[in-house]
Amino acid sequence: MPLEVGNSLLSGGERGESMKRFFAALAGVVAACALVPATAAADPTVASGGGRGTVDGTHPFSQFGFSVTRFADGSVRGNFNCLMAGSSQFPGFTLMAVRGQVTSAAMTTSGASFSGAGMFQTGNQGKAPATFHVEVMAGGPGIGTLQLTLLTPFGFVLPTEEVLHGQISIH
Repeated sequence: MPLEVGNSLLSGGERGESMKRFFAALAGVVAACALVPATAAADPTVASGGGRGTVDGTHPFSQFGFSVTRFADGSVRGNFNCLMAGSSQFPGFTLMAVRGQVTSAAMTTSGASFSGAGMFQTGNQGKAPATFHVEVMAGGPGIGTLQLTLLTPFGFVLPTEEVLHGQISIH
């Protein structure tokens, strides 16, 4: 029996071809929609920042720099450096530095948590292999924060710093 579409009649064969074209187009749209989230999810997330931190809102406490990339497959690549010397000298040391490669990370749109291994240096007291953990919140002066914990060669939690000069970004 013919099917009436608008002002024209379609036979069974024409109706079948029309349905095939419709479902082929529908399949194309579904496939395109399915690829959009997969493409978006494949983008890496990057936490990066640099500047000077403060614990009192006025005086420099550290100079820091980092860039951490977390890829869609969960792998991580990055570096971290925190220096307390000169105008941001850590009490009791002429120099204190923690630097190294980032080995794990978790990120949200506003913050990141990452850990790594590298070196701890205390100026005239020498260097030692070290592991560290860092928590950061995105933002510029007075908003962004950085908190460093030295895990080895001994456990030491440094105070949370606000960004005094510089920026921390998560994107």
